[in-house]
Amino acid sequence: TTRPTPFSRLPDYDGSLIAPAPITSALALTGMTLVSWLYLQPASLHASVPMLHDGCMTLLFGSSALLKAIFYLAWLCHVAEACFAISILASHKGWLRPSTGLVWFSVVTLFGFPALKGLLREHKAAQPPKMPSKAH
Repeated sequence: TTRPTPFSRLPDYDGSLIAPAPITSALALTGMTLVSWLYLQPASLHASVPMLHDGCMTLLFGSSALLKAIFYLAWLCHVAEACFAISILASHKGWLRPSTGLVWFSVVTLFGFPALKGLLREHKAAQPPKMPSKAH
């Protein structure tokens, strides 16, 4: 059995946004913001918070190529998760509407898996129960 969350609309879930967990969402958004700022505007980060800039570059061994790879990989993963969220919404009748699709895509792109987790829980709960296999 699946436990409904406080944000759940089970059994009548309609594809509306489910609020992601605050701590993991804040970590995901902070990480994406920091990586993006460090890659896109390194001089402004160094001027604003030099210790943060230097610390991050030390963790990356001073490699701008590694930073570039992390930046593109992080955004690619978040966009792929957002596309997966849209495919989940599309697999259920009445879940994918213009009002839900754009919101889910945006939120999952920004927050990643913490936002997708609630939708996955609703998707699993909406699946018909599997019949147990008979032992021979």
